[in-house]
Amino acid sequence: MINEPHLKWNSQMRQLINEMIGWKHDLDPNDNRHPDQIDPDKVAAFETRYDEILNLAAKEYEYEPPSKYYPEGLNLYKRLRDYRANHLLFLHDKNVDPTNNLSERLLRNFKRKQHQVISFRSHEGLSFACDSLGVVASFLTQGMNLFQQTSDIFSPSLNAISVSI
Repeated sequence: MINEPHLKWNSQMRQLINEMIGWKHDLDPNDNRHPDQIDPDKVAAFETRYDEILNLAAKEYEYEPPSKYYPEGLNLYKRLRDYRANHLLFLHDKNVDPTNNLSERLLRNFKRKQHQVISFRSHEGLSFACDSLGVVASFLTQGMNLFQQTSDIFSPSLNAISVSI
């Protein structure tokens, strides 16, 4: 919005996204239905406005292409268009957080450490690290004792050990 103040689509999209997030947060948390089941007309209206704003962006960029120094707005428009279903998933699934803040917070610790010491020699090692962080995060969000749960994972069960002499 700062780099392309003459365009209207970006401020309209920001306003729409804020409105959708506010609407989702105002829903009854005890209602187990998905948002598109609670108010399908409202969700359809949000999707229609989303598409209209993307059409406006296409027209604005066709009329006046972005400069090579500030392509971020055009790139954002393309991502919003190409990943529409992903961006609007929170309107169809109550378990999807619209802001993705939890994922970013959990990843921040890993990214901070990555710059210091972590390097992976294979995708398998990276997968193991991500799985481990996921398990630890699950224990913490469920209020479990991290030390006890981790100990239980690594301590062998007496029934599973067979000693042959």
